[in-house]
Amino acid sequence: MLLTLTQALQMVGITPSLFVIFFLMTLSVRNRQAIVPIFYFAALICSFSIPLLEIYPPELRNHWVVAGLQMGESSLTAFSFLLICQFIMGRVPPIGYWLVVLPLVGSGWLIYADMLQAKYACANDQACPDVPTINALYHIFSSAVIFLLLVYYISRSGKLHENDTIKKHKYWLIIALIMLHLLVLAVDLAHMMGHFMPDQALVAATMLKLTFIYLVLTSLFRVFYPGFVGHAVAGAAAAEEEVYDPSQDMPVVEKVKMLLEGEHAYRQMRLNRAKLAELVGIKEYNLSRIINRHFNMNFNELVNGYRIEEAKTRLRNESSQITVIGFEVGFNSIASFNRVFRTKVGLSPTEYRNAERV
Repeated sequence: MLLTLTQALQMVGITPSLFVIFFLMTLSVRNRQAIVPIFYFAALICSFSIPLLEIYPPELRNHWVVAGLQMGESSLTAFSFLLICQFIMGRVPPIGYWLVVLPLVGSGWLIYADMLQAKYACANDQACPDVPTINALYHIFSSAVIFLLLVYYISRSGKLHENDTIKKHKYWLIIALIMLHLLVLAVDLAHMMGHFMPDQALVAATMLKLTFIYLVLTSLFRVFYPGFVGHAVAGAAAAEEEVYDPSQDMPVVEKVKMLLEGEHAYRQMRLNRAKLAELVGIKEYNLSRIINRHFNMNFNELVNGYRIEEAKTRLRNESSQITVIGFEVGFNSIASFNRVFRTKVGLSPTEYRNAERV
C-alpha cells in the first residue's frame, strides 16, 4: 500500500523524533533535565502518528490507542511551555508548573469523544461534527492559554544562568519553540477562516514541525550534551594550549584586576566572559583558564564577588534602597542579587543591613 504525501511526511517526522528521544534517554539517568524534552518529542510523535491511524493494523486502531495518541498530541503546547520555562530556569520546572498539563491532556478525551461520535454515531455526513474544526479550535484555545502563562512567567523571571555558548543555543530553542507554535496557530486560524482545507492545514502544520525538528537538533544536543562540540574547534584550542606561555598570565591578571577594581567593570549589567575577554584583548577560553588558575574561581564567581563586596559596603554606609544598590553594582534583577548575596554572605541584603546597624 502506497503512502499519501501527508502520511509520508508524518513518517519523516516520527524518525528524527524517535532518534532525539533515544539520545535524551541515554542522558536521563545522569541528567534529569532531559525529562521534559523527552515528553515534548513524545507528544510530537503522537501528533505525527494520528494521521497514520488508517494504515495501522486493525488491532492497533482500538479506542485506547486513539485516545492515548490524542491525549499525547493535546499536551504538545503544554510541554512547550514547560520546556521554555526549563531553559529560562536552568532546571526542571517545579511540580506546580506541571499542573498546566492536566487540563490540556484531559481535553484530549473530549476531542476523542467527538471523533468517536463522528465515526460511529452519525446518521449522515451533515449531522457529523467537524472533527478537524474541533481540533483547530482546541489548538487555538490551548495556545492562547499557554502563551498568556508564558508571557506572565517571562515578565517576572530572571536571566538564563548558563555560560554564553549554552545561553545562545537556549535562546535559539526558545525562539524556535515560540515561532513553531505561533505559525501552527496561524495555520489553525487560516483553516477556521476557510483559507485552508483540512488536508492542506495538516500538511502545512506537519511541514512546520519537520522544519523545527531539523533546525534545532544541533542546539538541542549542545544544550543537553555540552560535550557535543566539533573536533576541529577542540583541536585548535588544544594546539593553542600547547604554545601558550604561562609567563603571559600575570599581565593579563593585572589587567583583569585593573578593569574590575579600578574601572569597576563589574557594574556593567551585560558584562560577560566574552566582553571581558575583548576588553583584556585575549581569547575567551584563555581568559577562563587564567581566572580559574590565578583566582581559583570561575568568571561568574569572580565578578559577583566584586559586586557583593561593594554592595556590603554600601549597605553598611548608605541608606539607598536595596533594589537601587543591587542594580548599581551590576545585577540585572533583584532576584539574582538576593540569591547571590545570600549564597556568599549567608544573609539576605535586608538581614545584612539590619545586622550591621544593630
